[in-house]
Amino acid sequence: MKKAIIAAASVGMFAAGYAIAQDVEIATWSGFRKGAASFTFDDGAPSHVTDAGPMFKKYGYKATFNVVVNWNPNWSGFQGLADEGHEIASHSNTHGNNMSGEEASSKQAIAGKINQKYGVITVAYPNCNVPNESAVLQNYIVGRICNGSWKGMNDEMGKDGPSNWAQVPATMTGAEGQLKSTNDFTGRMQKVIQSNGWAAFLTHGFQGKQNGNANYSPTDINAIDGALKWAQQNDKDIWVAPMGHVAMYLKERKASKAEASTSGGNITVKLTHNIKDNISNYDYPLSLRVKYSGSSANVTQAGAKLESKIDGGYVYFDAVPNAGDIVIAGEGGSGPSPESSSSSVSESSSSKTAKSSSSRSNPWGRSSSSGTNPWEQFISSSSGTDAIEDIAFTNQHFSVYRSSDNYIVVGGAQGMPITVYNHMGQVVRVTRGLGFEQKVYTGAKGAYIVRVGNRTFKVSL
Repeated sequence: MKKAIIAAASVGMFAAGYAIAQDVEIATWSGFRKGAASFTFDDGAPSHVTDAGPMFKKYGYKATFNVVVNWNPNWSGFQGLADEGHEIASHSNTHGNNMSGEEASSKQAIAGKINQKYGVITVAYPNCNVPNESAVLQNYIVGRICNGSWKGMNDEMGKDGPSNWAQVPATMTGAEGQLKSTNDFTGRMQKVIQSNGWAAFLTHGFQGKQNGNANYSPTDINAIDGALKWAQQNDKDIWVAPMGHVAMYLKERKASKAEASTSGGNITVKLTHNIKDNISNYDYPLSLRVKYSGSSANVTQAGAKLESKIDGGYVYFDAVPNAGDIVIAGEGGSGPSPESSSSSVSESSSSKTAKSSSSRSNPWGRSSSSGTNPWEQFISSSSGTDAIEDIAFTNQHFSVYRSSDNYIVVGGAQGMPITVYNHMGQVVRVTRGLGFEQKVYTGAKGAYIVRVGNRTFKVSL
């Protein structure tokens, strides 16, 4: 048996600068990208729902929306954004000069209106004034200021994040800000790609849109659209994700260790950390790669199928810390039956069971039955880009969406069975929810149905 361990310096397993050949590696940023960027929007403007949401959906990216409780934001609209994978965060109750005393109450008020896995884990300070840092860090994993340069700091962060999680910088955009054009945004993203760092942007309302109280420093929405288009074209290098999501990934990566062992033709990876607190379990998926000489692999965690790819002598996948052993089974391995590719139909026993029952519960509505079949809505519905149509009959909220790298992603479904069907009604993936969110399938262009528990969604790749 051979073993290899990788750990962040904060775990204290290796001295700083110590180098060792590794069989398993945790990526600095999700997808082994070179840098990260977060788009944040303050004040809960109507245009954030009507204009920003569809724009981000077009490119498969997600943002952070910081709402002011007493400004009566469109709660149902922001819940819709949360259901699509965006982060809804706090910007205080009253937007006073300093939000001291509102750290916990604004978090609780928003959590009472918006259903998302951990409630509210990010706060942005009104007028950029830092409140009680202790209260911030008791309630949030991120406290966002404005430009770092206004406080003698850098405007961008390095690969290890900010020196103080209660003062995370974000660069102001728009008429009064430093970033006005697409080139301004892409220039910052290029900078963090080169430095392996993280940039965050702070936007209020948009020029010529319905902004409500978000009337400071309006930004040309076309500048952000162009920035997102550029990011999608360079998606292999830049990770665009909500501020709270990037923070979870970064904190987990710095605290996690991964241990790989081989036995019986399989590789088993244990991915763990011990930073769970009363705010988050820190179960955002980390991107890993493991030295691998096979031509095919079936990767599972605690028995749940993980999407994977083989490239350059490595197998790549995303896994959740503390969610169970990760098993990589190749040809002749004794693990779960391998698939011919990451987008082929699983032949595991659970998949076969799902297939055998598909004639009874085909979500495309092509089975014969008496009475009205609710799934028939999908046959006549539009399958436009990124169309997601929730026709469920429960109040439980999941996020189901297409990512920028063309995966179907499911969030908030820990422990729930997940089944993906193609347009023919055939089962193409059976897995189970792990952690904060996960990639569950990638395949050919077209419409797919995703069943999470007893809820059903349509997603177009």
